[in-house]
Amino acid sequence: MANYEVTVKHDELAFAGTRNRIFIKLVGTDGESKRTWLHTYMGLLNIDKLPVKCPVSIGKLILIELDKQHFLVKDSWFPAKVVVKSPEGHTYNFPIYSWITDSEVHGFREGTGLWKCNFLTSCMLFTDYMRYKKDKFCKEDNKEAGQELKQRDKEYRWHVYAKGIPDYMKADSFFDLPSDIHFSFTKDVEFVYTLESGLIELELEGLVDSREKWHHVAAISQVFPVRRTDISDYVQQHLRDDDFFGYQFLNGVNPMVIKRCSALPDNFPVTDEMVFPGDQFSLADEMKGNIFLCDYKHLDGVTANTNTVTKQYLAAPLVLLHKTPEDKLMPIAIRLKQTPAEDNPIFLPTDSEYDWLTAKIFVRSADFNVHQLNSHLLRTHLFAEVFAVSLLRSVPSVHPLYKLLIPHTPDTLQINYLAQHRLISETGVFSEFASSGGEGLVTLLQRSMSSVTYSSLCIPDDIAERGLEDVPNFYYRDDGLRLWDIIRR
Repeated sequence: MANYEVTVKHDELAFAGTRNRIFIKLVGTDGESKRTWLHTYMGLLNIDKLPVKCPVSIGKLILIELDKQHFLVKDSWFPAKVVVKSPEGHTYNFPIYSWITDSEVHGFREGTGLWKCNFLTSCMLFTDYMRYKKDKFCKEDNKEAGQELKQRDKEYRWHVYAKGIPDYMKADSFFDLPSDIHFSFTKDVEFVYTLESGLIELELEGLVDSREKWHHVAAISQVFPVRRTDISDYVQQHLRDDDFFGYQFLNGVNPMVIKRCSALPDNFPVTDEMVFPGDQFSLADEMKGNIFLCDYKHLDGVTANTNTVTKQYLAAPLVLLHKTPEDKLMPIAIRLKQTPAEDNPIFLPTDSEYDWLTAKIFVRSADFNVHQLNSHLLRTHLFAEVFAVSLLRSVPSVHPLYKLLIPHTPDTLQINYLAQHRLISETGVFSEFASSGGEGLVTLLQRSMSSVTYSSLCIPDDIAERGLEDVPNFYYRDDGLRLWDIIRR
């Protein structure tokens, strides 16, 4: 008697268990097992070492067949994978990671990746006992990828958001999302808890729908006092400091704009007298490696949002920074609009305290909007969705490329659906309250998209093109290159 040990492993997807009867059949190169009842209740816990007995060994396992028969109730089941240990001591993994909703028999291949040309080869491994099934298996193998992709074509459909912006997956409601891409149970709980606890804190502080003016920046400490950290306290204490303002371009939320400057733009004509009034440095000398520029030209002419409360404003600044001998990055000049004019002065650290502070606040606002819509929404969420949907529509699950890439896509499509409907829709939070919401959102996305290059998505190339290879205290670069090297290897 050949005894096989079957372990059913589950993911943390919400409601992934089933109360139905589960049956399995093992198929190998030398035969197949009888259809065997595994269990009646499959919760989220792993079910270990369930026995499947065969008169003799059935050779190398190729696939398993699973079916779920209704018992008292009709429900769905989401197994992660099935692991089978053979009497010879070999372990076979059968990844599933999909919902089983009906009572049909579903076949799942062993997890070893196969190129399409290997499908027929794997069929030809069957012995005389299996040859009567050879045609069936060969046809299924050769058609399996096509059938799988046809089904995915129906589930993962492209939708145009706006011209010049990446397409995304069409879903008219949450229930249109394929069940395979829903959040895990842990992610669902975490998501809801974070949202609800934040709203409760705002309610307790009396800030929900508050229309009271803040007369000092320190009033921000009223928001989420329970969530204060050493970093948030430091930021609040050093918000006005020029060296911290400069530091944020390297290690703040958006280290993607700054670049080394070897020649001043025509619309930013600063002089030595303006930026180095004590004759301590000269622009000609410092421009050889110590001057940096942040240019927010994509915001030029973008229509600022008007919400139910007030008209909002957007600047399109240019910021010049100087790396001091102490390796601090200090702002030395700011212009808030791209076109020189009498009402568009160049602000300097020698200006009055509040003129200089106001200029820096407008820069921070611009940086926030570019970060949210370009670095975050476009280059993170929307690009990730393009790759995820393309992968699901184009590559069958048995393919090695699919196995390599699919672990990088969890939660992408559901979180993007939530962003599309709760953040950037007409009634979304970003559209309602951000200065680049509404009409400006689409304009900025289109401009950002038109400027994307392949090399800008590759950290080593991007760092080199911006001339930031040797800038000190650039931790985004240091950590990013280490991660890039791990992924590349």
